[in-house]
Amino acid sequence: MKTLYTFLKYLLVLFFIPAVAAAVPPKITGKVFSFSNSEKQQPLEFASVYWAGSSTVVMTNEKGAFSIERLSTQNAKLVASLTGYTSDTLDIASDVEEVTFILNEGMMLEGANVAGRKRGGFISKLASVKSEVITMEGLSKMACCNLAESFENTATISVGYSDAVSGARQIRMLGLAGTYTQMLDENIPTSIGLASTYGLSYTPGPWLESIQISKGTTSVINGYESIAGQINMEHRKPDRSNPLFLNLFASSEERFEANAISAAQFNERLSTVVFAHGSADTKLHDDNDDSFADLPKVRQLNVGNRWLYKMKNDWQLRFGLGFLDERREGGQVSHGEMGITPLYETRIDNRHFNAYAKLGIPFNGKASSLGWIASYHYHDEDARYGSIRPNGTGKFFNGNESGLFTNLIFQSFFGGNGQHKYSVGASYKYDKLSALYNDRLMLYNAGQTIDFGRDESTVGTFAEYTYSPGEHLNVIIGARYDYNNVYGSLFTPRAHLKYNFLENSSFRASVGRGYRSAYVIPDNMGILANSRQLVVNPNDLKMEEARTYGLSFTQTFPLSGTRTAMFSIDAFRSDFRNQVVVDTEHDAFGIYVYNLDGDSYANAFQIDFSIDPIERFTIFATFRYTDTKITVSHGKVEKPLIDRYKGLINLAYATRFEKWKFDFTAQLNGKSRIPTRDGNMDSSTYSEVYPMFYAQVTRKFKRLDIYVGAENIGNYTQKNPIIDPQNPFGTQFDASTVWGPLMGRKFYMGIRLTLGQLL
Repeated sequence: MKTLYTFLKYLLVLFFIPAVAAAVPPKITGKVFSFSNSEKQQPLEFASVYWAGSSTVVMTNEKGAFSIERLSTQNAKLVASLTGYTSDTLDIASDVEEVTFILNEGMMLEGANVAGRKRGGFISKLASVKSEVITMEGLSKMACCNLAESFENTATISVGYSDAVSGARQIRMLGLAGTYTQMLDENIPTSIGLASTYGLSYTPGPWLESIQISKGTTSVINGYESIAGQINMEHRKPDRSNPLFLNLFASSEERFEANAISAAQFNERLSTVVFAHGSADTKLHDDNDDSFADLPKVRQLNVGNRWLYKMKNDWQLRFGLGFLDERREGGQVSHGEMGITPLYETRIDNRHFNAYAKLGIPFNGKASSLGWIASYHYHDEDARYGSIRPNGTGKFFNGNESGLFTNLIFQSFFGGNGQHKYSVGASYKYDKLSALYNDRLMLYNAGQTIDFGRDESTVGTFAEYTYSPGEHLNVIIGARYDYNNVYGSLFTPRAHLKYNFLENSSFRASVGRGYRSAYVIPDNMGILANSRQLVVNPNDLKMEEARTYGLSFTQTFPLSGTRTAMFSIDAFRSDFRNQVVVDTEHDAFGIYVYNLDGDSYANAFQIDFSIDPIERFTIFATFRYTDTKITVSHGKVEKPLIDRYKGLINLAYATRFEKWKFDFTAQLNGKSRIPTRDGNMDSSTYSEVYPMFYAQVTRKFKRLDIYVGAENIGNYTQKNPIIDPQNPFGTQFDASTVWGPLMGRKFYMGIRLTLGQLL
């Protein structure tokens, strides 16, 4: 038993950021804290503490404590920082032995300390990859019912609908569909496979602590999937959440939502948090009078439970599970002028279960760590478009999927002052998919059935080296080799560079390769929302592969007092070596799916600027331009339904002590090419350029927030999003060409209530 215990001790570990601890006295000791929602000091674990101008870094423990070797320099500056918090700098006199840092949530800018002000988002100064962080404050700026509604204040990500009947939301990043963005839940892959279609609505915004958006290819530790970028979600933590948090929401469109989060810290080692979500869109709206509901009725129940156990020997165990049940019902609300029987309806049922475990221990004075992560998910989907009765006419998709993921990581330092860091490990991923597509419209043949099922397993190894000789330079070089039983060998090299050539200036560069397995129906749910025949042989489709290159520059400007300004510019390009092409423009009767034969690329250029002109008032402006081309059967064309540009300005003001908060966002969404139906690319048309406006006012009390707001204040909607809605079982029906908002002006109100205090 002792032998087994020793083996497990050095084999299993949670992701730990290794710490480089000081070894020789004399030392400075201290603690790093933040304030919780209950205004109680909470220790910050894994905060970095270092001397300004030195490469020696130590990390705080679970109590926020640290110990660092004293410098011989008189009156040196000691810095504490943590992603998602404002860094703090203290002047340390020669007689000081113990210090305390208080970090506030907010923008971390070189040379700036924004005290007592919570930011909605910021650009990380520590990350080697260009990364944006949306904080809990930013998530509460919008109605933020779920993840899909969390990106209205950034131009990096655009959110739209896959079709005009299912309500499925999809994102685009760097000019590419959201399927090329890797989704992670605390570094565990999520929203994959069948769950990807509606996955953005499966994570309620109030459950989250922050969202990190990284552009381009990211670390090889997390896999080979990220091509456009990566979105990592951080949930509220068991040991840092209040005993009870409630969020109640209602809108003028008769959407109702309730979120409850309850945490219990049993002692300093064991804690848990329970999440519960219930929501319902209770009414079908047909504001454009085309006889179809603008969005479906949706009923969702979502629950989760997460645990944290801190052991005496510095091990940490995290585990949890979640369950979701959802039904979507939409389609025709009346027969219209044609008097068609039966009604064209949609009904989509989704059930999802997931479980995960992380176990870990640092060793060698916390200078090294060995990590293990395991997760399992099961998803079942039943989608019906048309006559949803048994043996009805229409298009149907039935699938269930089981997936397993496990990752083993060893991390350590070597060399003086820990300037060399390396990570090595191995991973295994298994996906068992059963999926049948049935076309029973009987328009072109006697019916069609396509089996998209597969058993896919991938085993891989990876290595990553980080060189950090000081505060100004950071270089990461990584590679992984995977063997996939369906697609064979996959080699993934990646490199990242960050250089601070001035105190407040950062330059970043990245290059890397990425892969992904295509899921034809979940990736393109609009295939079900039209009358065309699907032409595809699933066995002929190859693994998608692309190379992504990126450059970025960020400059910060300290202003008077705690006010700051920031300017950032970046450019990225993704080049596909292979891509699964979904060609809706070959002719008016078919959707053709095949492997890329020619060029396919996406260029994205973005500028961000923010400034605090006066205390507690922030102006943020951003502009993004994309150029996306793809080769189809008729040649190289501009990829349809990708907006060419997006401009955004956000104004945020808070009174003293943030008793009142005002937030206003204006967007300008550029035109996108509308796909042709006759194969004649010269007849292409473009969507309209349209604005969107959002506003919210929040009144804060000690434990209660009351907020009211409005979305799409200008009441702009896409005209006629459905082609031939009066004949939904005919050859011209198409509800998949969506480029703009489907619902008009919406008002909402809600409350956030926090009860109890942390132990």
